[in-house]
Amino acid sequence: MANENKDSSDSGYDIVRSASPSIVSATNKLSTWVTMKIELGWIPLGPPLMHKDDEKYYFFQAMTK
Repeated sequence: MANENKDSSDSGYDIVRSASPSIVSATNKLSTWVTMKIELGWIPLGPPLMHKDDEKYYFFQAMTK
């Protein structure tokens, strides 16, 4: 699952997401997306959240501008 967020510059709030069957891969993907957003002036809001279903790990990070 690619990052599905759209640039929410108008609202100043965004959620970065990643998903993978591997927890390591999901964390690495989220880290990459968050780093890219930080370079664009976004700031993480709180800790990342994780959800696990039967097949995948999902990570979410709220960001503010």
